[in-house]
Amino acid sequence: MATTFSTPQVAAFPAAQVEACIRDALILQAADQAILRLHVPATTGIVPGPSWGPEVDSLVAVEIICAVEEMLGLKLPATFSPRGGYDCAEACVNDLMSQAQMVWEQSMKETQNHDQ
Repeated sequence: MATTFSTPQVAAFPAAQVEACIRDALILQAADQAILRLHVPATTGIVPGPSWGPEVDSLVAVEIICAVEEMLGLKLPATFSPRGGYDCAEACVNDLMSQAQMVWEQSMKETQNHDQ
């Protein structure tokens, strides 16, 4: 009788789905932010102009992180959201993708070790 060993299957990080989730959340948040940035009460005398803040502020980053957490079913560390946010959307996508993948892989390793 031959003994066979099977290597446990580790679920691959759903990169395309996570990226789509981040980009969809960015689109929704960008629309909301555009409204907020352009709405200045007429009594202030302030004329709306180019934004001086980051393209993706820290509150928006937290909203996006929550969307990724919900999609993956994982809790991402609070440290994922940098102070001040991201200067551009691509930096946000790249950073959150790499950080979410690290958490995903760690979670899969823990699950695999637990199952053995």
